[in-house]
Amino acid sequence: MRPNHRSRILIKALATCAVLTIALGGTPSIAQPSPPGGTSDPMQRYLELGTQAAKADEDFLQAQDTLTKSQAARQRADADVSAAVKVLEQAKGAEQQFQDQVDALAGAAFTGAQFARVGAMLTSESSQAFLERMAMLDVVASNNADSMGKLRSASGDADAARNTAAEAQKRAFETADAAQRAVEDVRTRKTDLEAQIKEVRKAINRLPSADKAALGKVQDSGSYLGPPGAANDALQAALSKRGSQYQWGATGPGEFDCSGLTSWAYKQAGVAIPRTSRQQFGAGKSVPLNALQPGDLLFYDDGTGNAGAIHHVSMYVGSGKMVDAPTEGQLVDVRPMKGDGHLMGARRIVG
Repeated sequence: MRPNHRSRILIKALATCAVLTIALGGTPSIAQPSPPGGTSDPMQRYLELGTQAAKADEDFLQAQDTLTKSQAARQRADADVSAAVKVLEQAKGAEQQFQDQVDALAGAAFTGAQFARVGAMLTSESSQAFLERMAMLDVVASNNADSMGKLRSASGDADAARNTAAEAQKRAFETADAAQRAVEDVRTRKTDLEAQIKEVRKAINRLPSADKAALGKVQDSGSYLGPPGAANDALQAALSKRGSQYQWGATGPGEFDCSGLTSWAYKQAGVAIPRTSRQQFGAGKSVPLNALQPGDLLFYDDGTGNAGAIHHVSMYVGSGKMVDAPTEGQLVDVRPMKGDGHLMGARRIVG
């Protein structure tokens, strides 16, 4: 290529770049990648980590519940084993008792009872004496038959007791294994939760001072009323805790996690509901989101609509708002019910 021609091409290229720069309002900028694991916005990142920690908390609570049930099942199984062994020992004792009687009667019969009727006839002084001796022999035979029947019954009871004890022992081994697996699951979940909590606390420390100050204040002190009865009683109980600190696994009365607040509030209204948000999703009855009443519980999952992925529960207060205990760093307060955008259902506990 000739030098002059090459220069003209370079000049045109520079001119084109200049035009594009003017048209776009300055020099092009290079997009900065988001930090690993989510958004670069500190508040948004904090909220994301709070959601992840809430899932870990729910998993941990669920594992604890499974462990409690497994341990209770093991205790029942152990008690069944003890009772079955006791019954077996009693049955074996009865079996041996009747076996001894049968053996004695059988021995007597073998040593001469087969000739007893002939002997009775030959040695009887009179017909009356003969009849009395025959009656006595009939009693012996009857006792022998009775002892044999009792022995068969006792042997049957012993066999049944052996089977019951064996089944109880098998259940005890199975429940012991289940309890051990539950213990290990709790340990794993607890480790995961502790790691998630550390991340949330780091995120809180990265927040601007103004944001941290806002999180530490109640933003909505308005009044809200529900339908007369337990629903409103629970609602007022929850609202009375505005300003309380969030604490993982806390159920009140001074600190709460999300399901700790809702279960505590309904307890104040005389209504018992399960402890965790996933369990609470099975309480009461389902209610459409367009027919909510104050006191209804709202549930949030991972966006899949899967009840097994629920990680948060709050209480509807009306006007598109809820009262809840969101995550560490935030207070119990009234907020928009949109939450993290993954509202997946609602339950009406009473009414």
